[in-house]
Formats: sequence, C-alpha cells, structure tokens
Amino acid sequence: MLNNKAQQLVAIQLVLFAALGISLLVFPSEQSLPLRVFGLLIAALGGVVGLVAIQQHPGGPNVTPTPKDTSPLLQSGIYGQIRHPIYTGVILGGLGLAMFHGHIVPLLAAFVLVPFFTYKSLYEESLLKQAYPDYAAYMTRTGRFTPPLQQQQDTNSDNE
Repeated sequence: MLNNKAQQLVAIQLVLFAALGISLLVFPSEQSLPLRVFGLLIAALGGVVGLVAIQQHPGGPNVTPTPKDTSPLLQSGIYGQIRHPIYTGVILGGLGLAMFHGHIVPLLAAFVLVPFFTYKSLYEESLLKQAYPDYAAYMTRTGRFTPPLQQQQDTNSDNE
C-alpha cells in the first residue's frame, strides 16, 4: 500500500491514463468527420504544449508533485504564463483523443482528468510555496492551466 500522498497521486494518475486508454480501445468509435478533425487538433495542441513544457523544464519534469531540490522556479517561456503546462498538455491530449474517438465513455474518462489534475496541482502548489519564497507572487501572475484571462495592470500607472 502506498503511504506517501505524492506516490498515491502518481498511482491514481496511472490508473486514470489506463482507464482512458482501455476505453479508447474497447468502445467503438462514433464520431463525424468534423468532430474527429477538431478532436485531433485539440490532441495535437495538447501534445505541443506538453512537449514545449518538457523541453523548457531543466533536467526534465518530475512525475511526482514533490519539487526537485535542484530545480529553480521556472518563470519564463511557457511557465511565464502557465504554472502547470504539462498538466495542460495531458488534459488537452486526453480530451482531444476522446473527442476524436467519439464514444461517451472515453470522453467521461478524459473529463475526470480535469478535477484530478486540479487536485494534484493544488497539492503541488502547497509544496512549491514552501520550497520557493517567490511562488505565491508567481501564482498571481500566471494561470494554473491556461494563461491568465487578463494581464496584471502596472500599479505605478495608477499613481501618475
């Protein structure tokens, strides 16, 4: 039995990936061509986002939500806009593949990734705040899975 929360989250993540993969193989594909193309585009976007994030992560990403002792706080590139771009890539990839497939079961399995990665990212952020003094300020400038909806306004312009 896994007793470490980080290890438990990784195990749950693997089970969710397996459930999505099995559902894609077991259930018949039922989608129109336009929705298949849309799903493929969403999956490709997820792949690009995930690969860019992995490429920009020094030393490679960590599967567990535990911060690496040797990694600096990433605040540039894709990480300058999104705190968890690898999770974004995985979510988009899963949803896109499920849309491409078209059956409701893979789509439901893919939608479960959203609350799971939200929970995992909240846990990870609690650890990152302890590891990096600047993390709380970084959170105010970035979005969890997408770029922030509106940019922070320069507070100096209000004082002119």
